[in-house]
Amino acid sequence: MLHRFHDLNKNFKNYFKSYDFHNLYKELLNFCTVDLSAFYFDIRKDALYCDSKNSEKRKSCIIVLNIILESLLKWLAPILSFTTEEIFTLIIKDKKSIHLESFIKIPKLFENKVLNEKWLELKKIRDICNVSIEAKRASKEIGSSLEANLSISLNKRLFEITENTNFAELCITSDAKIEKNETEEVIAVTTKAEGKKCSVCWKISKNGCERHIT
Repeated sequence: MLHRFHDLNKNFKNYFKSYDFHNLYKELLNFCTVDLSAFYFDIRKDALYCDSKNSEKRKSCIIVLNIILESLLKWLAPILSFTTEEIFTLIIKDKKSIHLESFIKIPKLFENKVLNEKWLELKKIRDICNVSIEAKRASKEIGSSLEANLSISLNKRLFEITENTNFAELCITSDAKIEKNETEEVIAVTTKAEGKKCSVCWKISKNGCERHIT
């Protein structure tokens, strides 16, 4: 997400200098719709709602969300002047107006092309997994994706890319297992999760939730 902000910031400067507010708005809208709403917010709800207050993942997520909020407010201020002003006065009490603020400076440190390439691959695998999950939902075998377990087969290259990636979290399922295969095709198989549903995170497990005592 921080890398995406680094790229967005470069595009924003170019659009803003040329007064191209139409394409500026389109790019920011696409980011909010695709990257934020359909992806980042979706996969981070569990950490925000269900992790403990001392969770490092939860703390990191809140920091990123604050960066996102500040950046978007300032980027959109010339376009949505009254809306951004209202939000700004609600969350920041000691400053007069967002229109007296400077645009946020995105550090070079946020740029990480290697990590970005990795996540492009992870999203492709996630898309294939979601197709498998949606097929089970369409046939009424499961309701929400949390009623599903995933079994994912990947070739060696993709298997190495997915190391230390929790696909249960990424695809919002109760469990996900990854194994290597010898073909280039990504194979995702969805089965109905069995066991007890956690009252906190709603994940289903035979051995009980690892994070919560229910």
